[in-house]
Amino acid sequence: MINYPKKFWKVDPALIPAATPGDDESRVITGGPLIHLDALQKLLNSGDFDTDQLWLATKRCEESLLKESWTVEDVLYMLVSLKGDEDYYKSEWCEVIGGRVVPCDVYRIPFDAMRKCRHPKGLRVYLKFSLEDDDSLTITLVSCHEG
Repeated sequence: MINYPKKFWKVDPALIPAATPGDDESRVITGGPLIHLDALQKLLNSGDFDTDQLWLATKRCEESLLKESWTVEDVLYMLVSLKGDEDYYKSEWCEVIGGRVVPCDVYRIPFDAMRKCRHPKGLRVYLKFSLEDDDSLTITLVSCHEG
């Protein structure tokens, strides 16, 4: 069973209508962001988040990070650089390693990986992630690629 840390969620994931297998339209979750981005960013900026708590939850995500030569630290810089309303794209159910389906928020950010900051002329990066709590908060990174 997945535990969702309540203080980081705007919506209780248990109350979100589940996706129907094989129906791409049912993957979409309406109503805006699911995760309290400000609370997550505060945690990341506090220094209390260990990079081992970021799980690359799909093979494609692992491959994308390798292709771009991005590290977990780069991904954390991207996450703390997100501007909620400006960068939020959508929310949807996504399958992760092991066949589970998790509710995710999707953001797009212009990011300069060399300087490790958002930049209007930076590469547009597509980030899709969820959160889980298995004794400590885990960021479940589903996608991180140019897009």
